[in-house]
Amino acid sequence: MGRIAVAFLLGHCCIHSLAALPSLLPWALLLGALLGLGALIRAPWIVAFCAGVAWAWLNGALRVEEDLPTALEGQALVVSGAIASIPKLGAGQQQFLLDVETAVSGVPPKLLLAWYQADRPVRAGEKWQLVVILKRRNGFANPGGFDYEGHLFREHIGATGYVRDDSRNRRLEPPSAAYAITRMREAIADRIEQAVGEHRALGLLQGLAVGHADKITDEQWRVFAATGTTHLLAISGLHVSMVAALAAWLGGGIVRLRHAQSRGWTAMHGQVIAGTAAAVLYAMLAGLSIPTQRTLIMLCVYFASRWWRRETDPAHILGVALIAVLLLDPFAPLAIGAWLSFGAVAVILLSFCGRLGREGVVRSFARVQIAVTLGLLPPLLVAFGGISVVSAVANALAAPVFTLLLVPCVLTGSFLAALWLPAGKVVLAISVWIVEGIWPALAGLADLPIAMWYFPALPAPELVSLCLGVLALLLPAVWPVRLCGALLCVPALAYAPPTPLPGRFELSVLDVGQGLSVVVRTHAHVLVYDAGPAFRSGRDAGELVVLPFLRHQGIRRIDRLVIGHGDLDHRGGMHSLLSGLGVRQIVVGPSVLDRPSEATVCRAGERWSWDGVDFAVLHPSRLSSAVDNDSSCVLRIDSPFGSALLTGDIEAPAEAELIARGIEPAEVVVMPHHGSRTSSTLELTAALQAQVAIASAGYRNRWGFPRPEVLERWRRTGARTLATSESGAIRVSFGEGRVVRLSEYRKARARYWRR
Repeated sequence: MGRIAVAFLLGHCCIHSLAALPSLLPWALLLGALLGLGALIRAPWIVAFCAGVAWAWLNGALRVEEDLPTALEGQALVVSGAIASIPKLGAGQQQFLLDVETAVSGVPPKLLLAWYQADRPVRAGEKWQLVVILKRRNGFANPGGFDYEGHLFREHIGATGYVRDDSRNRRLEPPSAAYAITRMREAIADRIEQAVGEHRALGLLQGLAVGHADKITDEQWRVFAATGTTHLLAISGLHVSMVAALAAWLGGGIVRLRHAQSRGWTAMHGQVIAGTAAAVLYAMLAGLSIPTQRTLIMLCVYFASRWWRRETDPAHILGVALIAVLLLDPFAPLAIGAWLSFGAVAVILLSFCGRLGREGVVRSFARVQIAVTLGLLPPLLVAFGGISVVSAVANALAAPVFTLLLVPCVLTGSFLAALWLPAGKVVLAISVWIVEGIWPALAGLADLPIAMWYFPALPAPELVSLCLGVLALLLPAVWPVRLCGALLCVPALAYAPPTPLPGRFELSVLDVGQGLSVVVRTHAHVLVYDAGPAFRSGRDAGELVVLPFLRHQGIRRIDRLVIGHGDLDHRGGMHSLLSGLGVRQIVVGPSVLDRPSEATVCRAGERWSWDGVDFAVLHPSRLSSAVDNDSSCVLRIDSPFGSALLTGDIEAPAEAELIARGIEPAEVVVMPHHGSRTSSTLELTAALQAQVAIASAGYRNRWGFPRPEVLERWRRTGARTLATSESGAIRVSFGEGRVVRLSEYRKARARYWRR
């Protein structure tokens, strides 16, 4: 069963890795021939692989067809439907999922909406009529960054948008029975909030009770991520299994009931019924995430085998669970949680297979922690680019406390709070006390300098070597095999990505939405120009885009951080960069008011050289009277192989000043002011004679940047124009003869669900 399940999974992965879904006729014939061959030679794994391809292909095609048409983007549309999630409140808005029931043709069946400054809160299950402005799935597209578009696609969200202030917005019906589980989760979360108040443990308790983690703070997320204990704050497989085991133990008491004895029921019957019911109820309250789906299916198979008194192989149960999850959710392979959940169970089974004798509880627990830490190293590096060095210690400390103390206490307190709030307050107060007791230890581990260790993106040979090495370390074997496994891990752990040769540089214009951030890399130095915008949620592009990109490239320090302009779309991520990586020197433009004390002000005339590459600040001069946009730092980069110009947000007056001082041509230009019509004058474009002009702008931004007339000005001088809103991150390098080489992330990593 294991091989069949893996083959079924590989079929899904083949489809989900494609840039476009294959055309029907030739590929359907090929798939049918392969399926017939598998049946002819009695190779079930070939049949399973073909079935996986067909199932993922069919569901992928159906889901893509539901995407919002481009023609409907930006239009005011009247839709009606039911609130399908617990609304997320904060920053003057409420965000929720809407299951669309009536709308114009082309509107997807599920929308993710934000409602700013709403007159009243919406509740799960209510039916509303809303006037919405929609856009297609969209997210940042950068190396090392989170694939938000893939996440939306997996969650069956065909469009995102916001509710427009309109008199037609109104509630049509009260909550319906169709959303009873979601309403129950919302009600329990509300009762927990009433019992606990705005205590910092509120988000953790709601997450453990009903999987509602919106109140968990950014600092708490950081601590859990740095200690490798994120799985503990969600309703994980471990928690569902614990609840099912406890319910089964209590259900075994049925044998003592006279009525049960007269019917011939044994303790086993009570255990199976109670354990299955508890697992189903808790998994549904958790929102049926992939880890809970996996656990629920495995528990159902286990309890069913007990009911019919059949022997069960854990690996067989895991294979059945994998096939069932993929049948229910063909897009599960797009979620890292699926890989970590199934991978953790597979690693635990692998670490105990073939061992003779019985181990003590402490030794078995230690073996599990070590095995999971090692076994999940490859997927963690691929997904997050880093690992928690203190994970084994943190989990050894926190896992027993969460599983044996905190989760039972939270569930008991939530149940009591739902029935009688004063009783629930008492028990939930104990839960808060437990959180307060364990938190200093977790925070202390997270604050250690070595808590998180980041790795650059691994090439295929190093990644394969790491996987083989981890496998050799997990298998029961003699020490020479273990030694070989450790040696196989060395190339990955010691890998350092190549850097530009001396005299050359690479320039990456990151996709930060409506803002700017550029990373310039020479042979041994790194410069970051601007840090991207900050957002209403309280997060910023420095945290979400720039830091992940730098870590993905193996960069551990910034030699010079230049914040060229004081607007929030340029400086929003500055403090995240300063706290996330070491920065040797900070240079800010005159309009940056919240500058660090050690920062120096950018002025024309400053020059330096790194690894045979020259840098020069061209603007603002000491005579410039401009503030705001025209005070932006303008930085020129020159090498024997090509040159680039970073212009910030300068407009026509500053451009005229640069031309008057005699600006030289440049092969690559980052357009001034994101491609605004008040910049990129005909005189500047003619003077620069660029080969490539790049605009950093957000998808469907309200100003329409880059403006069509601006793009046309650059094209008239022979420049190729690109925008991060369409290309994602854009990497520029130079070949012989000052030839510009471009790499567009959306093209290089195209997937069939991306716009």
